Amino acid sequence: MAIELYATAGSVEKDLRNHVAIVVDALRATSVMITATQNGVRSIIPVAEVEEAVEMARQLGNQRVLLCGERQAKPIPEFHLSNSPLEYTPERVSGRVIVMTTTNGTRAMLRARDAKMVFAGGFLNAAAVAQAARENGENIAILCAGTAGKFSLDDILCSGAIISRLLDIDGKQYMDDLARTALTLYDSYRGDLRASLAGCTHVEHLRALGMEEDIRFCLQEDVMDAVPYYVDGVLRDYTA
Repeated sequence: MAIELYATAGSVEKDLRNHVAIVVDALRATSVMITATQNGVRSIIPVAEVEEAVEMARQLGNQRVLLCGERQAKPIPEFHLSNSPLEYTPERVSGRVIVMTTTNGTRAMLRARDAKMVFAGGFLNAAAVAQAARENGENIAILCAGTAGKFSLDDILCSGAIISRLLDIDGKQYMDDLARTALTLYDSYRGDLRASLAGCTHVEHLRALGMEEDIRFCLQEDVMDAVPYYVDGVLRDYTA
């Protein structure tokens, strides 16, 4: 097995058709995808732009469609839900269709769409997404969403957590240098992830906006078994 890690989705230049891709935007888009899937959402449609999301919802023309997402971590006016996983309760999302657009995460998902298979990963489902990826291929590419096109420590640590679970499944594997770095960082800080992210640009931005509870929620490890699986433009639960 071979693992390649990309610090941002924009840094991916190779063809991913022979890879199983795991997209990581731990704070917070893929954590929202995981939580919504865990709580019974029918499907999630990731799109790049706000206008695209509004038009998609209009075309679906269904009262059970929810517009969700953020821009620069802030709620989008007139959208039903923001990018806080705490909002995606069973009462709000079970049986619903979500059209979602975020600053970084949905764009990363769309960048990965040509891969053999595409999953959404986070701390929340690290073990489950590692198992799903390993079941479906030898070559695994982990794409971090990053923040505004730059390296984001929270995504690298989360990738390290997923790589750690992949090693638990199959210890014989090649890792590129960034994957090795992510694993080393995770192994060093796994005892206190919140402390390790103190000062991280994206984390501090969320804290300044009063989103400490979102951070705490997203840093929980292996508390969900849902694995959002992207196919034909839609995310559904691979484990269902």
